Amino acid sequence: MEMASSSGLSSALVGGADTIVARSSPAGRGGLALIRVSGRETRALAAAVIPELDMDRGWRASLVELRSSGGERIDRAVAIPYRNPRSYTGEDMLEVMVHGSPWIIRATIEAFVAAGARRAGPGEFTRRAVANGKLDLVQAEAVNELISAETAWQARVARAQIDGRLSREFAELQATLVDLLAEIEGALDFAQHDIPFDVESAEKRRRRALNQIGALLATASRGRRIRDGVRVVIVGPPNSGKSTLFNLLVGQERAIVSPHPGTTRDVVEAELEVAGVRLILKDTAGLGATSDPVEREGVRRAMGAAADADAVLLLWPADGARDAVPAAAENQPTLRVRSKWDLAGAEEVPPGWTVVSCRTGEGVGGLRDALSRMVEAEVADLGGEIAIAERHRRGLEVAAAELEGADFALPEVGAEAVRGALEAVRELTGEVGTEDLLDRIFSEFCIGK
Repeated sequence: MEMASSSGLSSALVGGADTIVARSSPAGRGGLALIRVSGRETRALAAAVIPELDMDRGWRASLVELRSSGGERIDRAVAIPYRNPRSYTGEDMLEVMVHGSPWIIRATIEAFVAAGARRAGPGEFTRRAVANGKLDLVQAEAVNELISAETAWQARVARAQIDGRLSREFAELQATLVDLLAEIEGALDFAQHDIPFDVESAEKRRRRALNQIGALLATASRGRRIRDGVRVVIVGPPNSGKSTLFNLLVGQERAIVSPHPGTTRDVVEAELEVAGVRLILKDTAGLGATSDPVEREGVRRAMGAAADADAVLLLWPADGARDAVPAAAENQPTLRVRSKWDLAGAEEVPPGWTVVSCRTGEGVGGLRDALSRMVEAEVADLGGEIAIAERHRRGLEVAAAELEGADFALPEVGAEAVRGALEAVRELTGEVGTEDLLDRIFSEFCIGK
């Protein structure tokens, strides 16, 4: 993993003077639990709770006994000391693996608190890692994403960002903006010597910066799909087998199935993993004219869900007329499926359509393969596995707006706009920032990370 530089970090990221303690493994009863201590008083706390531990023998596991403030034995555990700066936080740090008894965990943490530690807040260990230059803010966010990853793609993208790939992209963009600002300010400094400002050169650097921003923004939608899921909506006329297919793909009875049309009146959704990506599958009301106001509302919601979807699975029954594709499916990638294929008789498979029979199972495997290909197409062009998150998108859009509005015919005005763009990019990596921003980011972390 490429380590971040601590130079230029926001003052809001400065690590606290307290030594902190927290359970780092998930809550609940288990075989083992990990407790983490970090801060300048780690050595003194270790001497109080684990008298036999030699903190100078860093990065080596030792079998030790933990003692309460009254000297009572708490547990026999494995302790690993880390000496600064070679630790996750960049501070002196201690990790202790105890048995997973809730009493032992509480007693161990209380022993460290009694010795002078403070209970850590959410994400405080990672926040200190950023403050001490072990990670930048982009890498820190990716740590939380990796912990929360539920699919292969989520884990892959998070690992790539922890390794610094996105941080390097931001650094290259920042270097372009610094060069542009230096060129403008240099021209202003020498204006009194009648040295002309090279507007063409500045425009070239601006275009380069905007191209860099554009390339990063192009990954935003795929980043959203990887993090939040690809939204696929099943649409079709009433009684075309949408709910039956929905239940089949999900693997459980989530939607009500009935031979009577109009059974589904609201959007029903479920999650599954397809091609290593989270897929949010939605069953909707049948599209068609109806006099029932509740069914009309169901149709309205179905068309709204389709319009907001990343892809549409259009179902058309083999025993019905092959009418025009509904308007709701015109602007999204669409997988066209002829359902109830066991009723098709001698009809040939229409070009561009996948066929399936939920009753006989015919075509189900082919449909799953086609669905996988469609999902893969939505995330396939992530070169270098870079995918910006929502916070990154907002910051880059601010930077782009500043650059678009820069007027190089008035160098002073142009310089101010470039400074605004540069500040927006520096905020992404934590070089500038506010306490509120950092509190919001790290509040999403679990305690102990």
